[in-house]
Amino acid sequence: MAIIIATVRVALGLLLLIAGVLKAHDGAAATAATVAAYRILPPVVVGPIGVALPYLEILLGGYLVLGLFTRVAAWVATGQFVLFGVAVASLVIRKIPADCGCFGAGVRTPPSWGHVAGDVVLALLAYAIVRFGPGILAVDSRLAGGAGSAGDEA
Repeated sequence: MAIIIATVRVALGLLLLIAGVLKAHDGAAATAATVAAYRILPPVVVGPIGVALPYLEILLGGYLVLGLFTRVAAWVATGQFVLFGVAVASLVIRKIPADCGCFGAGVRTPPSWGHVAGDVVLALLAYAIVRFGPGILAVDSRLAGGAGSAGDEA
């Protein structure tokens, strides 16, 4: 189980790292424009989210890849994937053809129920890390004094 969780942890971490780096490369204005296109949040918070979101994803991704603060990072990622799924579902329901912005402006992804299902799967995988993590080769395991943690035995 520890190997599976470690694999999932690193894969989700890399996914978040790539998504964050691509958004950061696009810049805060492009990310904010994508967030604004969802027509969910008030304009006063769209700008700060445009600045913070790429770096939150990079931070979460880095923590997951390293296995540092693993369960906290996985909890935040779980919440983030749930929020993304709800936001994309709102686009589908309201028939707004906005790009999801998942991987920055360079990867156009229209909203769909398949995309929502993908976010649900990612949220469940992130929760599995919360439940069973951190897996092998995690900094958290080394800091705890062993090759694995109590959750790795499951």
